[in-house]
Amino acid sequence: MKRKQAQSKKVGQHKTSPTAARQKFPNSNRRSVLSIAAVLLLICGFGAIVWVVKESRKNPTLTSGTPEAAYVPKLKGTLTFNKEIAPIIFQNCAVCHRPGQAAPFALLSYAAVKKHAQEICDVIARRYMPPWPPEPGYGHFANERRLTAEQIGRIRQWVEEGTKEGDSGDLPATPQWTEAWQLGRPDLVVQLPEAYLLPAEGKDVYRNFVVPIPVSSLRYVKGVEFQPGNPKVVHHAFIQIDETRQSRRLAEKQNPPGFDGMDLPESAIMPGGQLLGWQPGKRPSMVSDGLSWVLKPKTDLVLQMHMHPTGKPEPVRPAVAFYFSDQAPTHVPFRIKLARFDFEIPAGASNFVVEQSYELPVDVKLSRVLPHAHYLGKDLQGYAMLPNGQKEWLIRIKDWDFNWQGDYQYAEPVSLLKGSKLVMHYTYDNSSNNVHNPNSPPRNVQQGLQTTDEMAGLVFQALVRTPEERAILAKDYFEYFVQVSMDSYLYRIARNPNDGQAQMKLGRALLSKGQTAAAMEHLLAAVKINPLEDKAHYELGYAWLVQNRAAEAYQEFQTVIRLNPDDYQAFGNLGLICLAERRLTEARTYLETALRLNPDDPIAQRNLARLNALK
Repeated sequence: MKRKQAQSKKVGQHKTSPTAARQKFPNSNRRSVLSIAAVLLLICGFGAIVWVVKESRKNPTLTSGTPEAAYVPKLKGTLTFNKEIAPIIFQNCAVCHRPGQAAPFALLSYAAVKKHAQEICDVIARRYMPPWPPEPGYGHFANERRLTAEQIGRIRQWVEEGTKEGDSGDLPATPQWTEAWQLGRPDLVVQLPEAYLLPAEGKDVYRNFVVPIPVSSLRYVKGVEFQPGNPKVVHHAFIQIDETRQSRRLAEKQNPPGFDGMDLPESAIMPGGQLLGWQPGKRPSMVSDGLSWVLKPKTDLVLQMHMHPTGKPEPVRPAVAFYFSDQAPTHVPFRIKLARFDFEIPAGASNFVVEQSYELPVDVKLSRVLPHAHYLGKDLQGYAMLPNGQKEWLIRIKDWDFNWQGDYQYAEPVSLLKGSKLVMHYTYDNSSNNVHNPNSPPRNVQQGLQTTDEMAGLVFQALVRTPEERAILAKDYFEYFVQVSMDSYLYRIARNPNDGQAQMKLGRALLSKGQTAAAMEHLLAAVKINPLEDKAHYELGYAWLVQNRAAEAYQEFQTVIRLNPDDYQAFGNLGLICLAERRLTEARTYLETALRLNPDDPIAQRNLARLNALK
């Protein structure tokens, strides 16, 4: 795996790295153990963190909520489109049901609404539209796109009574939209240089686009807004940044630039604990005071986009607007992700359960939540078990639909005490009764990155009170997630001992925990299984380096650059080994090559400076 921050590669900055290696090779290139490691380093680098919201909800336990009052029909024949129905449609439907947006037809006139009246009546009765998956009463969210029983009843009665138009003087003004950004004039717009042409046919496309962000100094971002460039084909998008150019190197290898798939380099992250995503109908917003995030120069924008073909080639040219603040962040959200990677759903299983939990080591306030599964997801539940034994609902989606996923902001932050346990409880339906099942007949489905695989993830955005509590949470969560990942590698190896990737990743994780002998067993197995896998040789080389076995490390890094001549980190480590052994001419060649491949590598820069100082 690649590192997210250059500093995280230094042996001296990994508390689990053996002391001997720190003493002899303090400036070696260490690939990060897990993507979360770099995230934690980024998060912990800021100053004081304050408790930014007031205590809310004296009784934290949520029930199923107070039922809405039943609709009381209006006097027969009195409901008209212009007076009672148009305001509902214009406010709740037209944002997507208008020209140029994702919806298949517009709803901006009486004629259009009348044409689709029965269809509208059906989808709102089933709560399929407007799209708002969270179940009422299982968490309180801001900006809910949910019609009330009163609104649904009015539309149904109007349709049943013949869709009367009414007095033209009662019709409200038709909503107007411009091509301008919803959050106002941006400080910076970053757009794909040229449109990407989505193929006419085939499976859904997951494409990653990488664009440099042209800022020359450090900026504080208070908001971002995404424009898909062709909303009728863009299902959703995630906005991430990469400070290392790892994503750019991948993108530059293809024509047109970019790369497919859901698996990003570890250096591509959502900054500052943010949840930066876009789905049709989502309204952008600015962060609260003090919650801006840091954007550094020489940073790339990484857009991960899910697109579906329409039957003809479609140009897609997305853009992202940035809104800057003069205020540095005084507090930084922390992402807590519950996930399981070690499961397989049997064919025909209609109620397969996947669970995960995490016990909070400090008090937190949850501000947002993001559930995720694929096509087999059925009933997605997230809740907290409080120290007093009570259960507090955080979100529930009873009828999961992969086509309508997103993140949700709580109406008020949810306060949870230390010792509360966050729980993810997901049910999957892999039977033929699941209309979303991509396999007919059903087949066994494992956890994986492809949409025909399955996933189980629940992400929370949280705030803590002090830097000390943040350090406690960061350390505890890191160790927790390392163990979750190790469990998944062990699961994969038990199923297939020749899974070289799992062997390599387990070896790396064990090495980070100081279990060197066990790590070597798995790393040696990895290179034996995949002798042409440069990443496995890199991890083995670093393991030798940790043990001060420079000769063995040198040979592995030589193998790496033979298999992958663009691996600047391997060249950097070869330079470090030669520098330590006073083979200065070789050291210079290797270090200069590393910097030619990546001029921004601070470790190679530092080691070359050490070499120059020896003159």
